[in-house]
Order: sequence, then C-alpha cells, then structure tokens
Amino acid sequence: MRKNQKIHRNRWYEISLADGSTKIVKGQQSIPAARKKYKNQIRAIRRISLERWNQYQESMYGKYLAFLDLEYNTGEEPGIPTEIISVGIVVADRKNLKKKETYYSLVHPRINTTLNPYCMELTGLKQKEIDHARSFAEVFAEVEEFYRKWGIRQTYVYGNADSPVLRNNAELNEIPDKVTYLTDGIKDIAEELFLSLFDREGSISLEKLGRVLDIRLDGEWHNALYDAELLWRCHSAVIHKEIPENLLTQAKNELALKEIYMQNRRFDEVKSGFPEEKKAVTEEIIQELRKAAAPKSMKETAKLLALCDDILVLTGERPRYQKEYTELI
Repeated sequence: MRKNQKIHRNRWYEISLADGSTKIVKGQQSIPAARKKYKNQIRAIRRISLERWNQYQESMYGKYLAFLDLEYNTGEEPGIPTEIISVGIVVADRKNLKKKETYYSLVHPRINTTLNPYCMELTGLKQKEIDHARSFAEVFAEVEEFYRKWGIRQTYVYGNADSPVLRNNAELNEIPDKVTYLTDGIKDIAEELFLSLFDREGSISLEKLGRVLDIRLDGEWHNALYDAELLWRCHSAVIHKEIPENLLTQAKNELALKEIYMQNRRFDEVKSGFPEEKKAVTEEIIQELRKAAAPKSMKETAKLLALCDDILVLTGERPRYQKEYTELI
C-alpha cells in the first residue's frame, strides 16, 4: 500500500446532512459509500481533526474502553467444545489511554473440564486451579458489573477468535443474551495496528508486535491479563508514536524478506524415507551452495534461503534457514 493511501485511510470526515445531523466516517474510501447511502441529503463534507474524532468516539462509546484477552482449553476430540478458562481485562481512559483498573479471573469449563497438556504448557495453568475456579456464568456476571462500573461500550481485542468463542461459550452455558453487552462492542485491532506500523495490510502475533515495539512486561505470555496489558501497551505506543525506529526498520526488512522467501518456497510436506547418511551429505551441499552463491541483495538472500529449506524438506528435515534472518517477525 502506498504511503498516501495509508494517510487518506487514517483521515476522518464529517458529513453534514440536510436534516441538521452529522455523520463521521474514517478514510476517503468511505466517502463514495456515504454519498450513495445519503443521496441528495448531503450538505457538506469536511475533514476533521484527531481531537474531533476522539470526541466523536467518546460520544459514541464512552469515556473508557477495555482491552480483553481470553484463554481457552481446546478439545482434543471431534465435538469437544473450546471453552474459556481465563479472562483478563484492562480499562483505560479513551483520551489519554492511561490505565484505570484491571480484572482477572479463572473460569471453570462446563464440558471440557480437563486441561490438555498443550494448554497447560502454553498458559502455565494447573488442573487444580481450574477445578476450583468459578463457572462461566458467575465470572461473566462479575465482568458485566465491572463494565457497568466504568461505562464500557467498546472492547479492543487482538485477532478474530475471542468474539466467536465468547458467543459460543455463552450459548453453551445457556446465557447468550447475558454477554451481548461485551460481544456487541468488540473490535479486533490487529490489522489496524499492523497498518499503522507497516503501511500495508496484514498481521503478526501479539508477541511479535510487542518485540517490534520493545515492550517488556513482568509475567508470562498467554496469561490472559498479561496479554490484555500487552495489547493496551502496544495500542498506546502506536497512538502516542512511541515506536523504536531501529526495530521498526528491522521488522520491515524481515517482513519483506519473509514475503519473498514464501513466494519462492515450493515444498511444504516433509518427506520420509531419506537415508540418514545422505542427509549429512545434503547438509554439506547446502552449506557449499550458500557460500558459493554469496547473495548481494535481500531478494537474492530470500530466494537462496527458500531453495535451501526446500532441499531440507525433500530430505525429511524441517525448514530452518529463513529463521536465521528473522529475529522480530
């Protein structure tokens, strides 16, 4: 995406209608749709400031917003539901993004009550902790009170999984209408943050985003409150332009290399049956190839890495050379 396209996408416009009301849209690409929707009703269209946009957001969604993360226990067998086992929330002032309060709770699953080994390793949670946790209905009744306390009408999440999982869990626990206060206001900001940083569409994991922005927190990944705090910090850093330029430049270069690398990879499925003695010889050939090629540009380097990893895959080994060049992404 070109730089000027990105700039126009991040501008805001106020549309004055014949009945005296106003509508606010984001980005020039929204104006044709608005002209069609309000045909013969538009009196004027004018660009507005970030301050005016923030005032509009506050009037629509309240003074405070929430950053939410959920952790789940996935089913290992077909038909076993994915159930929420913990919830973390950070409440921040919409205007200055200062943190106001946090919320964290474990959740006892209704059906899939035994944590699978992968889930325990990922989250650091123990089975006995989940066994003594409160039910989904109890926890989210408390979350609802927490939201009412702060007048929360908009919730930021990272990725598109939390909203459907939350809805499915509400249905599973027979209280689908009890979480509409939360699900109706959920907004996935993963692509928005990516666009703001890299001037193009796409996304990376929250963990990688934290590395690019050089944000370090006490705690462990995949704790629901830790991830909610990290999302809040990343969003705040982007909004306040607290972005380490050296790391951002490195990340952009790594993304470009990875893109060329992926375009030139030909084999994904690791083969089997290749003799072990020939694997060692193949490894030597790969190293000789890398020395002889001596790429002089990022494009040539990416193509060479793709070729070397394809050779590994054909011999029954997993690809690994591209990872040598990507510390952040």
